[in-house]
Amino acid sequence: MGNRSYGRSSGNGAGRSARGGRYVSSSSGNGRSGAGRNGYNPDDIDRYNYVDRDIYSSAAAERRGGRPPRKGGCAKKFFGMLLAAALILTGAGLVYFHVMASRLNRSGGVDSGTLAKYVQQPAAAPSWDVKSDGDVMNILLLGVDENEDGSDGRSDSNILVSIDRKTKKLHLVSFLRDSYLEIPTVGKSKLNTAYARGGVALTMQTLENNYRVNIDKYVSVDFDNFAAVIDKMGGLDVPMSAAACVQENANMGTHLKPGVNHLSGKLCLYYARIRKASDDFGHDDYGRAGRQRQVIQLMVQKMKSMNPLESSKVMYDYLPYVKTNLSDSELLYLASIGAAVSGYPASSQQIPAPGTFNDQYKVRGIGYVIKLDLEKNCAILRSFLYGESTASAGAGE
Repeated sequence: MGNRSYGRSSGNGAGRSARGGRYVSSSSGNGRSGAGRNGYNPDDIDRYNYVDRDIYSSAAAERRGGRPPRKGGCAKKFFGMLLAAALILTGAGLVYFHVMASRLNRSGGVDSGTLAKYVQQPAAAPSWDVKSDGDVMNILLLGVDENEDGSDGRSDSNILVSIDRKTKKLHLVSFLRDSYLEIPTVGKSKLNTAYARGGVALTMQTLENNYRVNIDKYVSVDFDNFAAVIDKMGGLDVPMSAAACVQENANMGTHLKPGVNHLSGKLCLYYARIRKASDDFGHDDYGRAGRQRQVIQLMVQKMKSMNPLESSKVMYDYLPYVKTNLSDSELLYLASIGAAVSGYPASSQQIPAPGTFNDQYKVRGIGYVIKLDLEKNCAILRSFLYGESTASAGAGE
């Protein structure tokens, strides 16, 4: 039997080299390959059992004209999908906002030109510059009685909503409607006369002229619609004094008891307008102003407790009854800070403040009015809204 060579050389320098995944024998001897009987060569077995790992390498892929797989591909896809989702949600939010904003009533006709024609310096008001601050946004909230023909009646409620973004506080100021003030184009009269004679613009500028604080934005609501929105909210739970219950029961046919009562929109409206009740809010116009601020705060709290679908439905139905001169960009800003503002601590103030007026002053042809010390009230208002001391009250911005 002859010698078999299973892929091994018989001379020096014999070995194997891998070429393309096949093992090929080399010989420095007689040059024959290591074939066995019947032409069998063990290298043929290696050819089928050896795995060429180069075909899975990046180098092989590049040789074939392809590119190796990129690292981090899954992460990039994930963040791309996240960005797309964020853009879709942002777009949907903007569409929702513009649908809501388009339902507001912008027919008030209040702009800088309209306000400018009513600017004046009342003789009784201090000669201070009108105070403003970029971190403080003042919005006048008017509750009005419109005449049957839709024309302006009188403003029964005049509340300044002031948002201080620097101190993160919310201030509510009630201006008593019987305050005796200088009204442009009219002369001295009750504050609520301004709305009857010149609408929102004349009311806003009358307050700014006399109290020397910037007021150029407003939201106006008819009282009948005010009751309707409370009904859409499901009513309000209102803490009531014994005196308020007596008035409500006598005039509305109810059987309320002191404490928290669940009131419908109609009953809330009457409660907010009660004058003949002496309680913690005071009596006459002072008590009514305090109850109006209370109802507004309760409405804000109720909206916060509603789920987004419920609150959206209420706003969608009610917005056509709201008049305002807030621009879309201002409304969008308010919407963006709304959640934060709803958490601000709220404080309230009435103007004229206690101890600064005489409510037994009678004017012929007008009746009893509230005659006030304007300089004292200007100083109190500026301190309340801006934290400004009386000594520096004259330094407007």
